[in-house]
Amino acid sequence: MKKAYLPGILLILIFSTACSGGEGPREVSAVSSIAKSADYLSLMPEETNILFYANFKSIKQTSFGEELSARFKDEIRIKRDDREYRDFLEATGVDPEKDIYELWFGSSGGNRHDNVGGAIVRGKFDEKKIVKYIEKERYHRLRQTSYRGHKIYTIEDSNRSGNDDSEFTFLNSETVAVGDGEWLRNVIDLSKDGGKNVLSNKAMARFIDEVPNKDQLWAVMNLNEMTDGWAQKIREQGSYFKGTKSIENMRSLIFHTRIDKDARLYIKGDFGTTEEAELLAETMNGFKALAKLMVSDDKEAIDMLNSIKIKSDGSMILINTTVDKNFFDKVDEKRRKFGNGPVKLL
Repeated sequence: MKKAYLPGILLILIFSTACSGGEGPREVSAVSSIAKSADYLSLMPEETNILFYANFKSIKQTSFGEELSARFKDEIRIKRDDREYRDFLEATGVDPEKDIYELWFGSSGGNRHDNVGGAIVRGKFDEKKIVKYIEKERYHRLRQTSYRGHKIYTIEDSNRSGNDDSEFTFLNSETVAVGDGEWLRNVIDLSKDGGKNVLSNKAMARFIDEVPNKDQLWAVMNLNEMTDGWAQKIREQGSYFKGTKSIENMRSLIFHTRIDKDARLYIKGDFGTTEEAELLAETMNGFKALAKLMVSDDKEAIDMLNSIKIKSDGSMILINTTVDKNFFDKVDEKRRKFGNGPVKLL
């Protein structure tokens, strides 16, 4: 197997785009999806400032999710024809397209050396097969330690420093946690004893409460509590918005979407002051107006741009739009129309 392939295996598990049902780590099968989500959130450490959640099962079961699967069927077929991928499926017994259910990702937003974080993945796992598969890779060394009755596996890669080694543990047959050693031990402690978690973090709890229908796809970020290094990486994007420091002053960001026959996307950002929010909204709407001028002879393209709503409300920027199953056909058509001309679209 190619050396570059194994480090991506856990990422394949985490970021798979399809899944099926299952239960949570605390025998919560009789409760609702949102209640399950809250149960897993109780495993996220209190210092979490970046939080992402995806329910692959719920998304795939929608008509829009089915449409996405159909559109990517050729890519899925190519992936399944890959010998290394087939070997992985056979050896581990895990099919990411069927056996990965939900994902929670959290990070403290610290600098490179003090950032802690990781992901909790719910699915169907065979610990023995997965460990055996990783141990077979000659260019990795799998080290095992024990913490409070859980085995913590460390994948040591000779091409990376010790601080960058991947660590993971199985909380049970349906739950694997992947992340920094300190973060993993914190998660295990929370699973055993309870205690302060991300829902005890007042700012993050308030942002999470603003997300309706927390059963599909959403994310929140509290930039106020991130270290300068992490926040600067995000705020550097403000260089694209000349004449405003709004992105640099961003304090929080909330994203969520509701998916059924289409996908309704919502973004809410706090930019510190009413003046900055108004200026940024004007700048973004200016970009949209310019784009409309570029496609002024194409009513369908204008309608697509008009569907993106951008406004300010106090210090907040609110953005929402709807993507339906015809969106990708429209994008492909516009790309072909404008891609070779003076206007480059997507």
